[in-house]
This record gives sequence, structure tokens and C-alpha cells, in this order.
Amino acid sequence: MKTTRRFNINKVGIAITQALSLAALMQGVAVAEEQAGANDSVERIAVVGRLQRVASEVIEERRELPYVADLMGADQIGRTGDSDAAAALRRVTGLTLRDGKYIYVRGLGERYSSTSLNGAQVPSPDPTRSVIPLDLFPSSIIESLSVQKAASAAKPASFGGGHVDIRTKTIPNEFFFNLSVGGQYNSNNSDDNLVYNGGGEDWLGKDDGARALPMDPSNGLEFNRDMTVFGESASPGFRGSLSTGTQFSLNDAGDWALGFVLGAAYKNQTDNYEQEKYRLQTTAGALDTSDIIVGSEKEIKASGMFNVGLQMTDDHKIETFTTYLGDTSDEVERSIRNTENTIADPNRDNEHYSITYQERSLIANQIRGEHFFSYLWDLELNWHYTDARARRKAPNELSYEYIRRFEDDGSLNLRRLVSGQDSAQYAFRDLVDDTENTGFDLGRVWELDNMEITVRGGYDYFERIRDASGERYNFDNRGFPAEVLTGDYDEIFSDANVANPDYGFRTVKQSVETDDYNAVQTIDAGFGEIDLHWYEQFRITAGLRYEEFRQTVLAFNEDGSIYDGGGRYGLEDFVVLEDDWFPSLSATWFINDEMQLRAAVSQTVVRPDMREVAPVRFEDPLTGISMIGDPDLTSSDILNLDVRWEWYMESGSNLSVGAFYKDLEAPIEAVDKTTETDRILTFKNAEEGVVYGVELEFHQNFGFIDQGSDIWNGLFIAGNLTLSDSEITIADAGDINLTNPTRRMMGHSEWVANLQLSYDSPDDVHSATLVYNVFGDRIAYAGTQGFDDAIEQPFHSLDFTYTVYPLEWMNVKFKAKNILDEATEYLQNDERVFWNKPGTEYTLELGFKF
Repeated sequence: MKTTRRFNINKVGIAITQALSLAALMQGVAVAEEQAGANDSVERIAVVGRLQRVASEVIEERRELPYVADLMGADQIGRTGDSDAAAALRRVTGLTLRDGKYIYVRGLGERYSSTSLNGAQVPSPDPTRSVIPLDLFPSSIIESLSVQKAASAAKPASFGGGHVDIRTKTIPNEFFFNLSVGGQYNSNNSDDNLVYNGGGEDWLGKDDGARALPMDPSNGLEFNRDMTVFGESASPGFRGSLSTGTQFSLNDAGDWALGFVLGAAYKNQTDNYEQEKYRLQTTAGALDTSDIIVGSEKEIKASGMFNVGLQMTDDHKIETFTTYLGDTSDEVERSIRNTENTIADPNRDNEHYSITYQERSLIANQIRGEHFFSYLWDLELNWHYTDARARRKAPNELSYEYIRRFEDDGSLNLRRLVSGQDSAQYAFRDLVDDTENTGFDLGRVWELDNMEITVRGGYDYFERIRDASGERYNFDNRGFPAEVLTGDYDEIFSDANVANPDYGFRTVKQSVETDDYNAVQTIDAGFGEIDLHWYEQFRITAGLRYEEFRQTVLAFNEDGSIYDGGGRYGLEDFVVLEDDWFPSLSATWFINDEMQLRAAVSQTVVRPDMREVAPVRFEDPLTGISMIGDPDLTSSDILNLDVRWEWYMESGSNLSVGAFYKDLEAPIEAVDKTTETDRILTFKNAEEGVVYGVELEFHQNFGFIDQGSDIWNGLFIAGNLTLSDSEITIADAGDINLTNPTRRMMGHSEWVANLQLSYDSPDDVHSATLVYNVFGDRIAYAGTQGFDDAIEQPFHSLDFTYTVYPLEWMNVKFKAKNILDEATEYLQNDERVFWNKPGTEYTLELGFKF
């Protein structure tokens, strides 16, 4: 494995804090309190989140934006009880969630959404996706979430359904301290957890070396062989979070201020699940293989942030952000595997075990500044720099299998480990993404008689360097006596048996050309934008962005030579050079003080991910299906049209109705190229595609029923509905014979609905929210060879949150997730090919606010 450089906590933030905190303390507590609130530009209003007004700031920001967007604030997230950014975003109009991690915007797959952290691009620690798994971001560090649905010149041109910006907590106006602790239980945990003997630091989400790649892989004694899977009573999960921050005035005038916010969150829980996987042999529904799976996933999530802000008069501000996100998954599965042969033999099956341990992490150091130069023609300057690293470390992945035979009465007759040169399979994988993102923009405002004009232009640079490596080894046990193979895994591969020369044990390195690859991606971009306000009734924002995109992805053979697909590819096939102009135009008509009408048109692009253009195999972590990239993929150009009418009522209620249309050239789709011996998906460009639809969103208070009653004022309903359709045309290519060359886009749902019913008691002691979310069926992957497309069925999600405030500074929160105990299901030819039941989750938390 490659040694990688280490990151330290934000050095800029620490330097500013150390240099100026002493000066702040010398001002005295009285001065600090007197000047609190003097600087509105860094103020954060802290609201407990149990009244409807908590959303007012976010609504106002959305109203003032020049483009179509949706926003969700920290208090709104707290009300619905969502524990991370992914769960919260599925409440936004037109957004759905896949695998609890990936956002689909307007029915489009996750490839059509992009993500930034505090406005900067950061890498994804999941190598199978180009987007960041949004479940990595705990709600305790989030200030707000912004979903921009219409492109603008200042944002990256890689824009499809929408762009999600995750904003971590900003500098407060006064001291605060928040603490919460809680427990979790899943309904599936009535059964024992599947576990094995791991490392001594697993509770930290860190391997202590027990899973490390041996120094001498040819020596079987150096491998971790204490890997027998056994049952253990399930324990409740634990979670906790802490955040604190304050602001100091640095001078008597009160126009210099220093503030910081510090936060941390931790979650440790193990959830059981049930799964079924089938492969159809014929379109009539005969099975080729089937897997009936029970599994346990232990999840350790640890995150932290340290943000510092320095305000220097009203004209200058510098902020730094350090964000760390860690997510460790330790997954154990026991599956009963049947092939075509064992399906026909009721007295035989295969008992398969797999252990997958992975550490995912993201650390980002960011600094940005905002400046106004009154002596330089009132110029405004904004700049930013981000240095980030994402890593996925997956050591000691293991799989092994027993053959089982039964008597006619169902009693077990024989259980024996498979004998062969691959009786046990180990994998050690590591992937590191390093990115740099920097840029600036300059702007100036001109005020005329009935017009305000803002002109802005800037430059952005993004660089990503990826290093992916892996090694695989098999155990050869063909010389082991049959009676030895009937024991548990650690007994079969004990020191004595491995070292016994009569047994002939050996390790075999598995040669796979897909484990090692390097990739480099750079984007140089320049943009200009003009924002025109006319008679306080019209606003027009026009922009133009230029991007020069360069990408190289090289896979390597075991001997270090470049993989060429058996002579099919040359070096030029692994290099992408693109440049283009991307215009955008947004317009807003302020009909009156409460209503406005927006319209937008833009040209954007969606580029294939590094993994998708590398001709190497990888496994989809959700379905376990093997996938392979295609160097022939090209980028997809998109024409975007949006229109939305918005009504913001004086009572706090609001209503919006919008429509959208997207014309896609060469959209990328996942297609099935399964052979008789191998189940595999790949990626292909369709010829063309289109998606269009309408969106409805509302928020209504029930105070109109009885205007004199505080009870009705505390009750409100909110929801949204998206109705849409799509169509692509994709021709057959090579060995792929598509069953439906014209169909809906992969991942597209024809309808998505959210409904929220909330109540706040008049005395502010009780708060309750019931939230329902559902999406229409969507294509998981395209069928070939006469098989229909695999269709993911609707998932009806019903969640409930109740909070009681026995004291002003204390709350108790109860959450129930997936109350309906729904399961994820894929159907193909009306037969189930995938099924996963996550169970119902219950959480109880105790919180303190000072």
C-alpha cells in the first residue's frame, strides 16, 4: 500500500485564534457583552427550533436568490429529526434518496447532482461514485443545505439535476454550548448480531493493525485467520454530539470581531438486515442463482469541525473551516447460496460468509475572504482555497464458503469448507483522492436612477489526483484432510494446520488487472456575470462560463504495465481533453410584495466519472453487482429550462409551482452485459434523452381556522409533489443487446411526494412532526438479451419525531424511522431480483442548550 501524507488541523485557524484571542480577553467581559451583536454580517440567530418562525431566514434567503433554488436550515432539520444531510435533503421538492446516501434530483440519478462543502468542491471517499455520500455529514455540524436547481456561471458547469452546497455552522453572535446524548435500537436487532473477532480500536472506527496486509503474503501464518463468524446479543446503539462557539469584540469601536465554533459528533451502532438476490435464467422466471442473506453492519461515525472567523470593520472578513468526517463500516453477511444445480437438489446448499471492513474519511481545510474596497471604485473581492483528502481503506476483506448436505427430514448431515485453491479469498484495497480548489471573483455595483447593476467575474481551478491500489490472495487447502474441513474457520486454518507440511497449504496471489489505477483531473474555469435590478420589479442575471477539462485514467497490470484491454485501447483512449462555453440566464418578475415569477435557461455538462471510463471491474456496494468502465464514454451536454411561480404570504405560509425541461445529448446509462458465467454491468452513452415535469410546494398554518386559538396557530402542514417523465434512446453496442432501446432514464421516478404535519404547543413545551416520503418506481439497470429492465419499487417512508422541553435549556427527543417497516425491492420480468429490509429504527436523545 502507498504511504500517504497526513493532514493537520487548520493551521490558519489556529494561528488567528492564538494571535488575537489574548487581545479579545483583555477587553474584559463587560466590553464583550456590550458589543455583542454589533456586527450583523457574522451574526447567527440561534432559535430552539420548536416554532414555525425557525424557517423564516432560510425562506428569505431563497426568495432573494437570483435563480431557482431550495434551502433547508439547521432548525428545520432538527424538527424532522434527520440525523444527517442525506436524510434531510429527501424532504426537498423533487429529491429522493438511494441507499441512504445518494441524492436523486428531479428523478435523475446521482451522477446528475454535484456537491460542494462551504462552496468548494471536495472529493468523494466512495470510489464507486463521483458524488459524496451525504450520510457522512451529521446534522449537528450543518448550518444549512442549499439545492440550486438552475445553473449559474459562478458554479461548476458539471450540473444536471441540481447542485447541493453543505454549509457547516458559522460564527455565532454570542456564546453557546450544545450537548446531546442518545441511544438507538433497530427492530431487526431482536436477532443476534453477526460478529467476528476484530481489532482493539474498532470502537474508534480505526483498525489497530489486526487487518493489515502481511509483510510477507506468501506466509499464511501472517494473515488474520481468527475470522470465524458467530452470533452475539445485540446492544443498543449510542450517539452523541457537542458544539460550542462564541464571538469576541477586539476594539472599543466594536467593528473588529473574532469568533469560533467547534463541534464533534459520534455514533456507534450495529444494525441487522435481511436481503435476497436472484438471477433469472429465463424470461419466464426460472432461477439461475439465488442468495438468501442475513447480515449485520456495525457503523462508527465520528466527525468534527473547527471554524474561525475574523471581521475587520464592515469591509473585510476572513473565515477558515476545518472539517473531518469519518465513517467506518464493518459488515458481516451469512448467505445461503444456490446455483442451478443446488436449486434442483433440496438436500444441498452453499453457506457463504463475507466480511467487509472499510474506513471512509474526508478532511478539508478551507479559507476564504470577503473584501470591499471603497477607495478602489467600491470593488468587491471574494477568494477561497480548499485542500482536501478523501480516503477509502478496505483491508482484510474476506469470503469463504461451506457445502452443506441434509437428510430428508431436514437435519444437517454434513458441513464442510469448500476445498480448492481459492477456498478463502482475501482482498486489501486502498484509495486516496487529493484535491485542491481555489478561485476568486471581483465585482462592482452601479446604482442608477431606476436601476442597480452588478458586474462580477472570476476564475476557478480544481485539481484531483487519485491513487487506487489493491492486492488479492487466496488460500489453497486442497491438501487438507476432509475431516479437518468440517471445523470452524479459525480451527481449519490454525497455526498447526497451516504449518503442517503434509497438508501443503499455500497462499496464491490472484492476478486481477482492476485493482491498481491512477487518475488525474484538472479544470480551469473563468466566468463573468451581470445582475440587473430594474425599477425594483425585474431582475435579470446573465452569465457565461468557460471550462477547460483534462482527465487521464490509467489502469495497471500486475507487472506495472498499463492495461490496454487486450490490445483494444491505446493511451489516447484514456485521455480526455474538453473545453466549452456554458451560458446561463435567469430572470425574476416581482409581481408584488408577496409574489414573484422566475425563469431560467442554461447550458451545462455531465462528465463520466473516473471509474466509469477505466476498463476495470469494481463492485457496486449497494447491490454487490460487478461493474466495468468503458473508455469510449463521452460527456453529456444538457440544455436546462426552468420556470417557477412563488407566493410568500404575510402569515408565513408559502406556495410555489414550477416546471422544468432538460434536453440531454448522449446521457450515460448503466446496462446489463451479463454472460452465461458472469453477472456484470457496464456504462454506455445513449443517443439522446429528455426529462420534464412540474413541481408543487406548500406550507400552510392552520391559524385561519380559529384566529383566537394558539392551538391552531401551532399546527401546520407542509409538502411537495413532483410529477415528471423522461425518455432516452440508446442503440445496441458490441455485445450488448438491449431489450428496451427506448425507455425512461435510469434512476428516474415519475413522481415524488413529501408530506409533513407538525405541531408546536402554545406553551412551547411540546413539538411533534410526522413526515411521509415516497417515490415512484425507477429503473435500477437496463435489461438485455430479452430480459426486462430491473425496476426499483416505491419505498413508503414514514418517520415521527416528538420533542419535549421540560426546561428551557433541556429537551428530550424521540424518533422513529421507517415506521411502516418497508423494504427495498427490485423486480425484473415481474420476478424479485433484489430485496433488502433495513428494519424500523428508534432513537431517544437528551439534549442541553446553554
